[in-house]
Amino acid sequence: KNKPIKKETERYRFRKNEVAKIKSTLEKKCVICGLYGNDAAHLLPKSLFEEHYTDNRNIVIMCREHHNLYDNSLEFRQQQTELFKKACKISEKDARKYFRL
Repeated sequence: KNKPIKKETERYRFRKNEVAKIKSTLEKKCVICGLYGNDAAHLLPKSLFEEHYTDNRNIVIMCREHHNLYDNSLEFRQQQTELFKKACKISEKDARKYFRL
């Protein structure tokens, strides 16, 4: 019974490291406001679109405030037309689903 948990943990660690590598290459500037940001945000969230989890096009830097708004407010997310366009380059179908456009 422990093996699946161990495999899942190794997979999680690997993916977390991949995201950290991508984050380290990005400027520490929020893509929404331009101020300092250090949150690695997924344009298409890992909870809904796991297949895009480590796609470098799917990870951007946001400040904490905008990351929270982006993740939790559909109305705010729908106002982010440039981020919608970026998400469409990953998967237009998934972007339309997440932005509900």
